[in-house]
Amino acid sequence: MPDELDVIESIVRRAGRVPAGYAAIGDDVAVVPRRRGNLVLKVDMLVEHTDVPPGMTYRQAARKSVAMCVSDFAAKGVKPDSFMVSIGLRKGVTEEQVAELASGFRDAEREWKVHMVGGDTNESEELVIDCTMVGFAERFVARSGASPGDALVVSGRFGYPPAGLKVLMKSAKAAARFRKMATTSVLRPSPSLRVGMALAPYLTSGMDSSDGLARSVHTLARAGGVGFELVSLPTGEGVEEFARANGLDPEALVLVGGEEYLVVGTVKGRDVDAARRAVRKEGGELLEIGKATPKAGRVELSVGGSRRRVKDEGWTHLR
Repeated sequence: MPDELDVIESIVRRAGRVPAGYAAIGDDVAVVPRRRGNLVLKVDMLVEHTDVPPGMTYRQAARKSVAMCVSDFAAKGVKPDSFMVSIGLRKGVTEEQVAELASGFRDAEREWKVHMVGGDTNESEELVIDCTMVGFAERFVARSGASPGDALVVSGRFGYPPAGLKVLMKSAKAAARFRKMATTSVLRPSPSLRVGMALAPYLTSGMDSSDGLARSVHTLARAGGVGFELVSLPTGEGVEEFARANGLDPEALVLVGGEEYLVVGTVKGRDVDAARRAVRKEGGELLEIGKATPKAGRVELSVGGSRRRVKDEGWTHLR
């Protein structure tokens, strides 16, 4: 049975021809050229059994459906203007649940200063929210563009959402402070649009990390025809302790957990300090974790005197 990546490849191969000036299908956002600037579109689907963990309310799920799109806009350096949602609801949905959904969309409007401008509803066997977001930009950051020697950067630390999912779904042990931080990162993901906009002018390539750090780095490598050498991992505070307490691999939590909604990208070496200052000004943290190499498609981790291949792993639907 084909998995998510196989499905995408098959559709793009057969129906993915776009005119000159349009962004190639397969990037995080679609870009439609206009006489002045570009129309930028993003669609992302939240499905209850894969995207709504135990403990997440309908209000939080509605907000998350918008956050998923905002995260990709942030990674592309594009300010969103508005969004629409198609909602699938079970027969027998309550007025209270509908009110929660409305509140979640309103939360997103206020937080990221976007406008909900319409949508559609239908009946389904579980909650489904398909969000389409629209923005306008003169420039956007593509997945391609990295060159050997570029610095590999991320806009924050990894491991909290995977740990939070372990707590919510498998009752993993965690200290109170870490438990709150980790579960909040799952129930209330908060991609920073301001950080993404500040970082974008310095990026030579970029994407969001929602499918996992390893998957994101491999994707940038394929798109740019480069390889990457990681010399450090952006491990969140307390993640290693949490992993040890629960018999988990801390590297796996950081590399393949996903759901972080951070920016992964490349920056020219001469621009790293300026990019770091720009991100810090918006309250964020930019970490340099490696560099691009001429070894196309090869991603390696070099820490503690050893070097090993990093597999192309991460969240994949239908697998």
